[in-house]
Amino acid sequence: MKYVLGLDGGGSKVMCLAANDKGELLGSGRGGPVNTNYVLYRECKDSATQAINMALSEAGLTAEQIDLMVLSAPIDPLTLEEVLQQSKIKHLVRAAEGETSLWAARFWIDMHIGVTVDAGTGSLSRGWTRDGKETGAGGFGAVVGDEGSGLWISVKAISAVLQAYDGRLEPTNLTQPILEHFGVSHVQDLPFLLMGGFISTAKVVETKQAQDRVRFTIDSGHILSQTSKIRREAKTQDTQASGGGLFFRQFQPAEPLTRHEVASLCPIVGKVARQGDKVALQILKTAGTELGRLAAAVINRLGMQDEEFAIVPFGGVFITGEPILESFSEICLKVAPKAKITHSKFEPEVGAVLIALNKIGVEIDSSILSTLERSSQDYPMCLGYRGAHDG
Repeated sequence: MKYVLGLDGGGSKVMCLAANDKGELLGSGRGGPVNTNYVLYRECKDSATQAINMALSEAGLTAEQIDLMVLSAPIDPLTLEEVLQQSKIKHLVRAAEGETSLWAARFWIDMHIGVTVDAGTGSLSRGWTRDGKETGAGGFGAVVGDEGSGLWISVKAISAVLQAYDGRLEPTNLTQPILEHFGVSHVQDLPFLLMGGFISTAKVVETKQAQDRVRFTIDSGHILSQTSKIRREAKTQDTQASGGGLFFRQFQPAEPLTRHEVASLCPIVGKVARQGDKVALQILKTAGTELGRLAAAVINRLGMQDEEFAIVPFGGVFITGEPILESFSEICLKVAPKAKITHSKFEPEVGAVLIALNKIGVEIDSSILSTLERSSQDYPMCLGYRGAHDG
């Protein structure tokens, strides 16, 4: 019998699933954030290794028994090599951006999947035409991108609290929950928590010292002519170089909040919105609009405005509140009225497992899918919005 691992991760967490060549899920593991643009290389390595080892242990397998691991995660090449060495995984392929989401949905949606939109800590979209072209939008990071994401919603909520405090916005019920969430006592303490730009002091120091490391972004500016690609990046990449009224408040110095720590506020914004707070509701509505713009950009660039296809949303942001889905759908369907917003049965880590099985020569037939569906009930964390509600 052959065995595979499927690993998918991002700005808040990484998930790993172990499966056999019958499609049976055998074990799962979870780790912390793995985006090496924002977290320490050591933290990323520990998170990914923890997820892999947990999945192997629960499955009763050793790394030597794994025929292939498929990974989709924003991990730089050298850190990934360290993960492989520490976990003792011998065979790896990196899934193309958006590919694990596509595979997690494709067998359970009875129409062409034209666009996926992923909104977790960050946000991005990917699209595919029937004749094999693909492109993306978004994915440009915390400072100049991530519109509609959990991070974006959280920053907008903090900004709204500050503006309500100084009279630029109406009062909002977001204030006290946000102060409690971050453990501060006054609204004026909030800006100090964000002055690090979502990157910890230790990460800044590490980046300056690690001359052989690289930063990266999503290749969303290109239209590609080949789909269903599996990529593995080289160990090294070329890099380029380029050349008075003040209010003073005593504030105990604190470590700046990181990207995923700020984004953890998102569910609270959703909770306050469900209680009827107008400011929180508007933030969620605008987030949905921004996520819809990601999908619309992909649709327009690929010329799919008049086609029938599925638009599949992924990520925790889409379950934060109904206003997000409403405004998201409105923007998408205005551009492509024949499209259909369809939730996925599974999370992207299941897509990584399916890609791995396919790569080792397993035909993804009804038997494989039936076994996967049955065994997935023991791993509710891998179920998507539709799968969780169907169950």
